[in-house]
Amino acid sequence: MSHLRPAVIALVLAASSAVLIAQAPQPTFEVATITRNQSLNGDSGMRVEPGGRFTAMNAPVFWLLASAYSESPGALRPSQIVSAPTWLESEHYDIIGKPADPSDTSTFQKTRRLLRSLLEDRFKLRTHHDQRQMAIYALVRNGALGPRFTPSSTDCSAPSSRCGFGGGPAGRIKANAITTDLLAQLLGNATDRLVVDRTRLGGRFDIDLEWSPDQTATDKPSIFTAVQEQLGLKLESSRGPVDVIVIDHIERPSEN
Repeated sequence: MSHLRPAVIALVLAASSAVLIAQAPQPTFEVATITRNQSLNGDSGMRVEPGGRFTAMNAPVFWLLASAYSESPGALRPSQIVSAPTWLESEHYDIIGKPADPSDTSTFQKTRRLLRSLLEDRFKLRTHHDQRQMAIYALVRNGALGPRFTPSSTDCSAPSSRCGFGGGPAGRIKANAITTDLLAQLLGNATDRLVVDRTRLGGRFDIDLEWSPDQTATDKPSIFTAVQEQLGLKLESSRGPVDVIVIDHIERPSEN
């Protein structure tokens, strides 16, 4: 390479590094067990236990896929998973995954990488990314911030801080120090449609939003009215390009 100019050498080295990074192995669970759950028990969920072990109980494969392939704080919406066979939702599995290093499940983003490896290895999953035009809601400003939408002063890096959404009853989003991106995810769960954050609001906010999931049962407002009156925001019906995952191939797993 002595006859090459320094700029050319730098490009060659950069390209070589990119190839090495692209070929870096995907992290995997050291041990993973998968068992079909046919109990018809309504209890289900996914969690990371102390010590780093991942467990999914009575979980449809669709849940795992929606969590594993999302690039945002929440899971993919059902409309963002294309060409999924019906058994991904109708069949449920119990999964236990032990990482080689407990830190591999220390964050949700790291756990997602392990889930991707599990799906690709045990379910023979193959996918590709695409964009589709879909109905969405755009979350936009609607004047001054509402009385239940206030800037947060919480330091989320402090060990004792309580930041995020801890769950709650249907018809309420009560959260501490969350971003508008996460708010859009939560509103998407409530409206069953992808919500795109177009507020251009930075920082974190404390939110206490209440609405009626069933307008015939209470005098509470609809979610659309509540978002305007309580948050000073608005959900606008729109269409736009949406990132989707297309399933090219998937198989039922070999159990163990």
